[in-house]
Amino acid sequence: MRISCLQIFLILSGIGTTSALHSNAQELLSRKVSLHARNLEMVKVLQQIEKQAEVRFVFSSKMIASKRKISFEAGDDPLSSVLERLLTPLDISYEISGQVIILSKKETPPFRNEDQPGLNSLLVPALTVSGMVKDEKGEALPGVSILIKGTQHGTTTNTEGFFRLEVPDENAVLVFSFVGYISQEVAAAGKASLDIVLKVDEKALDEVVVIGYGTQKIADVTGSVSRISEKVIQSRPTANFQEAMQGRMSGVQVRQTGGDLSGRFSINIRGIGSVTGSNNPLVVVDGIPLFSGDFSTINPRDIISIDVLKDASATAIYGARASNGVINITTRRGQDGKTEFFFETSFGFENIAKRYEVLSTEQQRRLFVEAFKNTNQNTSVFEDLDHPAWAVDTDWQKLVTQTGLRQEYSIGVHGGTEKSRFAVSASYLKRKGIIKTSDLSSFFLRANNDIRFSPKFTIATSVSASHQETTPVDNDTFHGGAYKSSISVHSYVEPFDEMGNLKGISHTANPYFGENRNPLINLLLPTRNNARDRILGNVKADWEFLEGLTLSGNIGADLLFLNNYSFQPVYSIGIYQLDQGSTTSGAGRQINWVTDATLQYARLVGKHDFKILIGSSAQSFINRQHSVTGSGTVDNKLNQLSNQTNFVASGSDVTAGLVSSFGRINYGFDGRYLVTATVRRDGSSKFGANRRYGIFPSASVAWRISEEQFMPGRNIFSDFKLRLGYGVTGNQNISDYAFITRAGNASYVFGNSVVVGNAPQNIGNPNLQWESARQFDAGVDFSLAQNRIRVTLDYYNKQSEDLLINTPVPFTAGVPEDPTVNIGSIENKGWEFDINSRNLTGKFSWTTHLNMTLNRNRVLDIGSNSTGDPLSIPGETLALPGEPINLTRAGEPIAAYYMYRFDGIWQSEDRDLAARFGAVPGDARYFDANGNNQLDQGDRIYAGNPNPTLFGGFTNDLSYGSWSLSVFFNFSAGNKLYNSMRNLNARAVPFNQQLAEVADFWTPENPSNTIPRPSQGGNTTYLSTRASTRFLENAAFLRLKDISVSYEVPSGFVQRIKLTRMRIAVQASNLLTFTKYQGLDPEASSNAALISAGIDHTPYPLTKMYSATVQIGF
Repeated sequence: MRISCLQIFLILSGIGTTSALHSNAQELLSRKVSLHARNLEMVKVLQQIEKQAEVRFVFSSKMIASKRKISFEAGDDPLSSVLERLLTPLDISYEISGQVIILSKKETPPFRNEDQPGLNSLLVPALTVSGMVKDEKGEALPGVSILIKGTQHGTTTNTEGFFRLEVPDENAVLVFSFVGYISQEVAAAGKASLDIVLKVDEKALDEVVVIGYGTQKIADVTGSVSRISEKVIQSRPTANFQEAMQGRMSGVQVRQTGGDLSGRFSINIRGIGSVTGSNNPLVVVDGIPLFSGDFSTINPRDIISIDVLKDASATAIYGARASNGVINITTRRGQDGKTEFFFETSFGFENIAKRYEVLSTEQQRRLFVEAFKNTNQNTSVFEDLDHPAWAVDTDWQKLVTQTGLRQEYSIGVHGGTEKSRFAVSASYLKRKGIIKTSDLSSFFLRANNDIRFSPKFTIATSVSASHQETTPVDNDTFHGGAYKSSISVHSYVEPFDEMGNLKGISHTANPYFGENRNPLINLLLPTRNNARDRILGNVKADWEFLEGLTLSGNIGADLLFLNNYSFQPVYSIGIYQLDQGSTTSGAGRQINWVTDATLQYARLVGKHDFKILIGSSAQSFINRQHSVTGSGTVDNKLNQLSNQTNFVASGSDVTAGLVSSFGRINYGFDGRYLVTATVRRDGSSKFGANRRYGIFPSASVAWRISEEQFMPGRNIFSDFKLRLGYGVTGNQNISDYAFITRAGNASYVFGNSVVVGNAPQNIGNPNLQWESARQFDAGVDFSLAQNRIRVTLDYYNKQSEDLLINTPVPFTAGVPEDPTVNIGSIENKGWEFDINSRNLTGKFSWTTHLNMTLNRNRVLDIGSNSTGDPLSIPGETLALPGEPINLTRAGEPIAAYYMYRFDGIWQSEDRDLAARFGAVPGDARYFDANGNNQLDQGDRIYAGNPNPTLFGGFTNDLSYGSWSLSVFFNFSAGNKLYNSMRNLNARAVPFNQQLAEVADFWTPENPSNTIPRPSQGGNTTYLSTRASTRFLENAAFLRLKDISVSYEVPSGFVQRIKLTRMRIAVQASNLLTFTKYQGLDPEASSNAALISAGIDHTPYPLTKMYSATVQIGF
């Protein structure tokens, strides 16, 4: 049994006067105990005594050999007698403190052999060392472990912190260790008395986080900041850093919206704060704010920490772009000391995590028969059991998928001296996707250098370059890409002819009626290639020209170059023909320049700690894109753009900029009272001249009560801090030039010809201004038992105002784009909870991290239309059923579901009532919300929230010796997800291959209340296809996201093969998902636009991945 925080509390609270202790001890020892133990582990015997005598034992398992098996009898005996008979034969002594009994090994007397004086003369007499162990406040520490280094011989301190130990000689080294304190090694050096002071291990409090234009100790932070370390980031192979963040931080929701190779994720920090604007947080890498949201070009192997700034007091230093939070990424840099090389390689394979089960060919045939009967169509071909189609049962999902492979190699070197430090790395990643023809390859290079020209002048450089090529296959829409198509094609269709060539079958003649286009045609024949090149770098200089006064300058660039190519060949496959090939070639470049200059003054005057920062920043963005599609070739060898004869071109050229000035004051008094005040002024080219500038202030305070002398329980809390903060941040995430009217291509009729000219594309709004987010945060950070348990709890309330919303206008306005206006407000409020605990320490260790977030999102106001009615903004209109299912309006969450409520199936006894709605028994039944006995738009009701209200994750890390095990779960709840695959393939309409659940369709003999009667056309099909709660599912889940086992090869063997380190690990991802959602992935959301959130079109499927990793140092 280890010493728990509860036991420590009991020990400390039990210390009183000597007389009180004596009285308490007498009462405790008189308690009665009855035992009957036969060959039972000693620890279990002690547990039985604990229950009967209502005491607690504290001991070192190793010292008392708690796993030894003993036999013992006691019949209603006093505890004093039981302890004497039980412990004395085992050479164990005990001391009492309150209700706690501290066990320790009896001190062994020095070896003597009176019968062999000659032998005694050869022995060196043992020395006795005694002393006290206290903490920095002078208070005694009971239960401190003292071992003679290199042996198992030792003792523990008693309730007064006293110890006595015999050592073999004056050169013995004693190791003092206690949970939550820094271990000490002290040489006996012939001393008979040692007084030891153990210091609290404040590593956690001394850790620094990146807060924007600087760093700050966690103990001094007044805002809300979360961090994940290098250990978490590098714990398994990941496609990008977003994947490493998933489920690891409170308040940060990272959703994996598809399993494609480059990683498809969305990040929301403390909810959704904008309706039609972007909700992406600002990402800063080594001081450079990124312009592009393509993060797969940032190598996660280079990252050593990710700090997320969540509340306004933490993010306001970034002003206009900080309302959605800020993610600060720090990459690896060199350290003083020996130059070290490292190499890492990993290899893995992956398979689809889940697949849809569909009807067999025979089941689909019976469905056709029923559907055609119900709609009075000819069923003869479907009832002809000898037709060759019914002998085919193609597994299309298997045909379009494969086992994916993943291999990665990284090599690097880092080191440095007092004057110069460096870190250089290179990585190569190759992936073959689970969808045929999909692949990805990435190359990464990075070089970070720090040069110290003098103690007061340093220059740091960071440069990275990457090249990535992908073969894309996915088309994430209602009709879907290759995988979704493979589910919709009938199983009785053959993919290949007798020669092995792709086969194309008519979809008009029975029995080949419906969706029968061979998905392999579009998957295997076209050529597709997307390439991305990125260069990211900066140079930063720091000059302390006066004591405490530092001038810093930073210049950086983020250059992204895009090249896309595709060729659609000529082919003739059955009825499917393409007479002319076409080539599309596109290119783009995104250039982001940033310069910063700051002046910081830091001064400590007595107990007063001042830090003042002022600075300015300028950033420019250039985004140039063009694409040309050419067609006309009849020879597939002529596949270049220059070989085509007809062309269509498009392009854009956008230049934008941001200029800023900012300041921050940090003040601390005696490490107890902390104040931070920040202000930033931004000017953005996205707004007109009269609304271009915005000011964003914030302030926060913190009180470290644990540093107060009057703090109750000071011996319990290692740290206790209260925080309060309030501030305003901005959002400018809209399209450029929305404040002016822009011209674009438009066609019109002139005479008898169609002429292309220019026409207005939008209605400019010169009064556009910033969205602003006002946020209040109250939090508490505390740690218990010498930082063994650390807890953070936050409450936040964020209100986004003057929302930048694209307001729908009628077609008569004559412009294709909706104008952008400032209207409405949104509220996000919630709670965040983080706990880190070191449950067990020593050779066997166990740590736990749990984070959890509760968030409520609500639209407070969305404005009114021209008639004064409250405005509502519809989401995506689905091809089937031809109506939107999301609606954003006041009083509900953003993109709330509005649809018909499915009330089961009309049964035979409901024939007359069904007729009022134009239905018959077996048709889908819906709730008549407005009571007018017909199904109309007035029956669509609020049906749920697409945004989770609860999410988080928890990790358990266990280690024993060189072995380590890590198990990570993430979870989400409170939201629903619309399954458009079931809307298409579970409606009992055989035009598409239907899912296995449809086998239970309604008939008079099988009165199902979930699956309607089969149909092909007519009102029954219309009713079966309505957007309703039938396809709206609970998306709550608990997922075993990652599990890994690693082995650190012993240093003796490693050194013999001339290495400095070797680690071997195996990992598995997405092994288990517990959910009621029937689709492939409860996290899937196919729309980047938040007004259409929570629709699952079955994107690139989620995968289960298994991998092995080897890391070596030399």
